[in-house]
Formats: sequence, C-alpha cells, structure tokens
Amino acid sequence: IVEALDELGLEITLGRSVSSVVAVLRGARPGPTVLLRGDMDGLPVAEQTGLEYASTTGAMHACGHDLHMAGLVGAAHLLNARRDELAGSVVFMFQPGEEGPGGAKPMIEEGLLEVTGEKPVAAYGIHVFPGERGLFTYRPGTAMAGANYLHVTFHGEGGHGSQPHTAKDPVPALLEFGT
Repeated sequence: IVEALDELGLEITLGRSVSSVVAVLRGARPGPTVLLRGDMDGLPVAEQTGLEYASTTGAMHACGHDLHMAGLVGAAHLLNARRDELAGSVVFMFQPGEEGPGGAKPMIEEGLLEVTGEKPVAAYGIHVFPGERGLFTYRPGTAMAGANYLHVTFHGEGGHGSQPHTAKDPVPALLEFGT
C-alpha cells in the first residue's frame, strides 16, 4: 500500500500498535476533512483454490479486502490528480483487524481523527459483498460498526388463555426482541 501511494506525495503514517496505514491528501483550497476507509485483513481461512497466487500463510483474502485496498489506492490516485480542485483534506484509512482484533479503535487511539488538525465531517466505508453485479447499497448514519452476537434465554411459565395476566409467558417478550 505504501509503495502504491509513495509517488503521490501524501502524508503517510504507519500504525504503531497495528499494521495500519493512514494517508492524507490536502487539497489546494481550505475546506473540511473527509475520511475514506477500507479494510485489509485476511481471513483465517486455508485457501484451497490451487491458483498460482493463492495464499500460503493461512490468511486468505476471501472477503474482497484486496479489492477494498485496490479501490482505496485508486481513489487516492484519482483525487490526487484533481488536488488543485479539491477544497479540504481526504484521509485514506487502511484498516487492519476488521475481521478480528485491532480494527479502528487502535487507529483512533493513535490519532487517526486528528491527523489533519480537525476531525472529519464525514466518513465513508466500503465493503464488497457477493451478489448482483453493479448493485450498490448505502445508508446514512452508522454502518459496519460491529459484528457481535447476542444470545438471550427467555424463561417463563405457561398459563390459561382466559387469564393471560397471571402467566409468565416468554413468547411476547421473544417476539418483541426479534423485531
């Protein structure tokens, strides 16, 4: 990534606690800071494709993260070519640890959000998914903020339908939880 960005003259910072890369493109005119994020970790999957370029390390780019990196490097090249027209700064966030330990938290702790001297007014993240070619989805607000599971056990006791107020029926709570 650093080699692919090197010719652009961006301000590049390497992570101290994780293998992150942050690159800053400063536009020719004053303006806000915007952050573009892509993740770059491999999944702990033994690649068995037999392809010439298959991973031999036990970490496979099975989730398209190599595409994320190529897209973010490509965005840096395209925006750099228009630097004279750009008002503000762009922070390119190459994030490790999306699929495991690390992630954005150590990058934020190392100053990611202050790298231009002001916090970004917007952050855009990408993630590819298999599906219909050319289809893009988006949503405002928080997205891709976590992949956690919550396991809940409901306990109760049945009752008679004529006196539901005396039962400890877990079904209504379960139905509310599932929506």
